[in-house]
Amino acid sequence: MESRVVDLKRLKYFCTVVECGSISRAAHALHISQPPLSKRLQELEEELGVALLKRLPNKVESTEAGWFLYRHAADILRKIGDLESETLRFAGGEKRKVNIGLTHLFQSHFNVLIEQLLKRHPDIEFRMTVSDSSHLEDLLHSGEIDVALVQRPNRCDDYDVLALPAVRSVAVIHENLLHDFDGDSITLNDIGHFPLIFLRRIEGQGTFEFLLDKLRKNGIHPNILMSITQPHFIIGLMESGVEAAALLPESEVRGLELKHCRVLRPSPEMLLFFPTVVRLTTHSEVPEILALVEELYLQ
Repeated sequence: MESRVVDLKRLKYFCTVVECGSISRAAHALHISQPPLSKRLQELEEELGVALLKRLPNKVESTEAGWFLYRHAADILRKIGDLESETLRFAGGEKRKVNIGLTHLFQSHFNVLIEQLLKRHPDIEFRMTVSDSSHLEDLLHSGEIDVALVQRPNRCDDYDVLALPAVRSVAVIHENLLHDFDGDSITLNDIGHFPLIFLRRIEGQGTFEFLLDKLRKNGIHPNILMSITQPHFIIGLMESGVEAAALLPESEVRGLELKHCRVLRPSPEMLLFFPTVVRLTTHSEVPEILALVEELYLQ
């Protein structure tokens, strides 16, 4: 029987397509155009003599053979990446480098984690990228970060996901909109009648779509002034004089000295913000981060 040697680049392309769920998104993550990516996938299927992907109108799914190949290829690619990193570090005597993505949504929430990583692991050089959750997911797929601290992805099947307890939502409202209001909680219907600034992902579905749908189902057509990716920027705008309301993670508001806004509890409570630690199955594990996350957030 003729032996076959599968090209590692094709394996990486195939794994990325499975993880992204579409050829177009995988091409974007890999920084190549779609035609050569489709060609490499076709070559891989011809080389193995089996169909690996089911091509549907707006997505691709792996066949049973494709899923089998993906699970084993992901493990191989991860081990090769580890071997390359360890060899370079051994040869150069360099610090190990860990690339972390942190969403704007939970910057304050993860402060203690970052502080403890730096304190306990001086032998590691940590590189931080702070951005929107959807952008960080793209950076994961392109291999530019090793792990992402983000809002829970809409598609979790292709990630190794460690879910953390939800962060409570709070309503931050400019004082001029509240007049004689003196309670410490406020209903969603009342919030919906204020000019609103929404948190919104750059790409994909998130809290923006969830809140908009919930308000409309309650018969409210909200006045949306703006949508922004960063909670701290929203707070800064309102403190500067923008008369609006926003639903934000409590962790990003706690401890702030607000002069022109009030922080109220939505009633009933709404769970909107779900911090997670995410990595691709093809990426190396980062045990230092996982151990600290479990110690700090899951006990």
